[in-house]
Amino acid sequence: MRRNDGRETWHRLLDWDKGQAPAERLAAVVLLSDGFRNIDPSHPLGGRDGLKDMILTDNGTKWVGAVYFPRGQQCFSDIKSKFEHDLEGVKKNNANGIVFVTNQELRLSERKELTEIDENIDVQIYHLERLATLLNSPSNYGIRMEFLEIEMNKEEQLAFFANQNQKMSNIEAALEKLTIGLEEYKLSKSLPDVKLMEELPESDDEDEPRSIEEIVDAVGVFLDKIWFDRHLSLRYRIETGMETVNPEIWKGALESAQKVIDKYGEENLGPYSDFEWGMLNGKLSALRWVLGDDWDMLDT
Repeated sequence: MRRNDGRETWHRLLDWDKGQAPAERLAAVVLLSDGFRNIDPSHPLGGRDGLKDMILTDNGTKWVGAVYFPRGQQCFSDIKSKFEHDLEGVKKNNANGIVFVTNQELRLSERKELTEIDENIDVQIYHLERLATLLNSPSNYGIRMEFLEIEMNKEEQLAFFANQNQKMSNIEAALEKLTIGLEEYKLSKSLPDVKLMEELPESDDEDEPRSIEEIVDAVGVFLDKIWFDRHLSLRYRIETGMETVNPEIWKGALESAQKVIDKYGEENLGPYSDFEWGMLNGKLSALRWVLGDDWDMLDT
């Protein structure tokens, strides 16, 4: 029976029995979701890692990532010894700081002691409570399902879709702001500049840049197609009994899927090869960047 109040996530992290490779992969996706970028894992499957489990960046600065996921709570001296060993990787890899990701419970005084070992090195500690909190947030339910096999309950499903709706509202507001800004820019151009452009000879070799409306339309197409593919994956997990969803929420999802089919035609909605899937996500990420989102923004 699942424990409530976030305790299920907390205990599954602490009782980790999946080994180092999944732990490093879990750490990487959690850090990506929390704002770190350019994450480059070393050797999750084993091998010399140069005193780092991964290299990553934060606001343009280089960090090393270290992952410590033993089974069960360890004594602080063991945790500190592991941290001090990983800390050596900062200088060896010419980094500015270290992100220490662990499934261990750490008191405030213990975290403070670790961060003050070398005051010249920036330290971020993702301890047990911090990890559990991130994984129990709506945007990370998918990560939690993949690595801890914890399905969403009814309340979490409602929170997840409310969070997705808020993201869509934010995107729509950003697009509206960009559209208004574009119109203001057009109006601000002086008449002499316009006349000068009119006097320039036309060239058949020059392509007109895409309008903001065309970019927005393309983003909508990629959002629909990527969402539909993820919907099919969820439908498979539901039909095979791997996952359950509240019937009312699932009814709405099926209606949305049918609208996508009616709009594009089922023959134009996959299945996709790995290359095609990568192209879809890459195009969406690039266009969203043009519209003001961060790189790797692929929420649908």
